[in-house]
Amino acid sequence: MITSKYQEQIIDTIGRIAGKVIRTEGKGRLISSVIRNFLDQWSGGSRFKKTIASPVIGLLSRGIYHEPPDDSGSIAADVGRLITLFAASVNENRTLFPGIHDDVRGNSIRDFIANTDFGEIREMVEGSDQGVLKTIEAFNEHLWRYPAKVGTLVATLIPLANTCVRTLREVLVPIEKTIGPDLFADIILSLVKGMNGAETAKLVNTVKEVYRRLHTGSLLVGKGSKSLLQIYFTDLMGAYFREIDPELVRKTRIMLAEDKEALANAYAEAVSANPRVLVSLIASLGAAKSSHIKATSRRLSLIENLDENSLKAAVSESVTDLDTFEVAELINTACRVINRIHDAKPDFVASLISGAVDSIRTEDISKTAEWLVTDLAEALKPLASALMPVLARGISELTGNGGDTSSDRYRGELKSVGDMPSSSGV
Repeated sequence: MITSKYQEQIIDTIGRIAGKVIRTEGKGRLISSVIRNFLDQWSGGSRFKKTIASPVIGLLSRGIYHEPPDDSGSIAADVGRLITLFAASVNENRTLFPGIHDDVRGNSIRDFIANTDFGEIREMVEGSDQGVLKTIEAFNEHLWRYPAKVGTLVATLIPLANTCVRTLREVLVPIEKTIGPDLFADIILSLVKGMNGAETAKLVNTVKEVYRRLHTGSLLVGKGSKSLLQIYFTDLMGAYFREIDPELVRKTRIMLAEDKEALANAYAEAVSANPRVLVSLIASLGAAKSSHIKATSRRLSLIENLDENSLKAAVSESVTDLDTFEVAELINTACRVINRIHDAKPDFVASLISGAVDSIRTEDISKTAEWLVTDLAEALKPLASALMPVLARGISELTGNGGDTSSDRYRGELKSVGDMPSSSGV
């Protein structure tokens, strides 16, 4: 309910806006034409009605839009006043009459639902496909008679996109030039601070519960070991793949790969022309990877800080739920697939590897191996005394060799290895 004070001001503002719209030349012509046509139809063949309407038609012919505008400001100013008055009236009503809007909304929703036949709406939507298709066919038939107009319409997207880019840039320029990083961070991050974490969690819980109900219901109404989701999607995918053209699938996949190659080549050419960008990317690699490693380490530390009983229960449940039979079946299936490929083309692996090896430059591989093996041996030498005895003992157990597997023996062998010069070539 609007209070009398705001009601009068709102009505006055709407009246000013309507008057200014009528006095605007272009809109005045439109309104004058509408009124003139209405009076012509109203008068019809009646001489009396024509006599009454004649002065009004004459006034419209002279053009009411030539009247001088008032000095109350522009239409935009009145629209701003109208929005402000409406907001003020809503705020006042909420204070003076708490709950009145809830009652009005409840009654409105009740009346809408009670008087709407959703069955008729569903039937209308179900039967509208032919009409919509005929409309699209007619639209395409007439549109593509003028391909130049279609081309012009598509070309319009280019300046539109450029305008959007420049507009966004202009919006961000004041932030770049006038707002300091501390104030900008405070403004933006206040959005995060103002978020209600508890309500967000409740929303997430509700969404998960809705999905749980959907999943449970799908299992309950399914057939046999198949859920309703699987049954419906099997039918959907079956109809889909029956209509898919296999040749187009093959060609499209090749074309996507070629387009990906083209984009990579374009990126390489552009970066080659601006090597400083590539240098910056390389220089930032260490810091970026360090942050990623720190984040991963922090996530792992969460597991480390769990109490022993909770961790034991969680691991036990996880191991119990892991289907080791399916893991073994995965390995078996992978081996069978590899064997079938080998049976179909026995020299597949040999020809593939030999084709790659034949193209490798031996001198580059030799040079890489020379410094890589030496550097790795030098770097891993402090770990050798801890790892090698265990690895050797494990290998011995796997191969069934009984022999001497004492740690002292391996430490002696490793000591002799450690006494070798680390700078020697391979």
